[in-house]
Amino acid sequence: MRLGFHVSISGGFSLSVQRAFELGCTCMQIFCRNPRGWTVKPLDKKDITEFKKLRGQWDIAPVFVHTNYLINLASSRPDLYEKSIEQFVIDLERTEALGAEYLVTHLGSASGQTPQWMIDRVSSALNMAMKLHPPKATILLENTAGEKGDIGYELEQVNEVISRLQDSSRIGICYDTCHGFAAGYDIRTKKNVDALAKKIEITVGLERLKGMHLNDCLRDFGSHVDRHWHIGDGKIGLDGFKALLNHAAFKDVPKIMETPKETEEDDPKNMKTVKSLIIRK
Repeated sequence: MRLGFHVSISGGFSLSVQRAFELGCTCMQIFCRNPRGWTVKPLDKKDITEFKKLRGQWDIAPVFVHTNYLINLASSRPDLYEKSIEQFVIDLERTEALGAEYLVTHLGSASGQTPQWMIDRVSSALNMAMKLHPPKATILLENTAGEKGDIGYELEQVNEVISRLQDSSRIGICYDTCHGFAAGYDIRTKKNVDALAKKIEITVGLERLKGMHLNDCLRDFGSHVDRHWHIGDGKIGLDGFKALLNHAAFKDVPKIMETPKETEEDDPKNMKTVKSLIIRK
C-alpha cells in the first residue's frame, strides 16, 4: 500500500521529496506553487531534474499535486471564473512539468446557486481548461464536505460533472475520508465501508478512484463541516480506518494524509497509526 503526506515545497521541490522520504512516504502530495496567491514563479529546471531523480531513487510514486486554493471552478463571478480556468491550466502545466501523475482539484462553490447550476459551471470550466491544454496528467476531482455552498459533496454530483465532459479519459477522483464522513458517507464499520465501495462503483466507478485523502474528522457525522483530524482520534475512529485500509476495493489505492501538523511528531505518529491498522497476509 502506497502511503504519504502532503509535504511542504518550501526551499524547492527537491526538498519536498526529501521530506517525504524522511517521513517514510511511498507516495506524496504537494502544491506546485504558493497555494494562496495568484503569483507564479518560473520553475527551476535544475530543481525539477533533482526532484525527478530523487523520487525515482526512493521509489516515491505516485505524486499528487493539489491545485491553488484560490481557484474556484464553480464561481458565479465572471472575473474569478475566468481567472480560475486560466490558473487551473497553469497548475496542470506545472504538474506535467514536474512529472507528477495527478492534479487534485476541488469542484468549487457558489453560495446561493443550485447544485445543478454549479455542476454546469464546473463541467464547462473543465471542458474549457482541457481544450486550452489537453491533459497528460490525470485530473482528480475531490469530494467535498458540503459547506459554504460547495458542490461535489454527493458522489452523484461528481459523476454528473464527469458525464458532461467532452473527454473524460484523463479524469478520476480522489476520495477524502473526512469530507465524505462530514457529507454523510459513514465508514465507521465494515458494513458501511462496503456500502461506500458500492456507492463509488455505481456512480463514478471504482476504476476512476486513483487516490484517497486519509483524514479523520473532528466534527460529527453529517455535519458538513470540513475539519481534518489525526487518524483514529476523530469521529471516524480506528475501527473505521482499519475497515477501510483492509477493504479489497481500497487497499491498493494510494493514500495521502492531510492531518494537522502542529508538532514535528504529528506526521510520524499518524504514519505509525495507519501502518498498525494494516493486516499483513
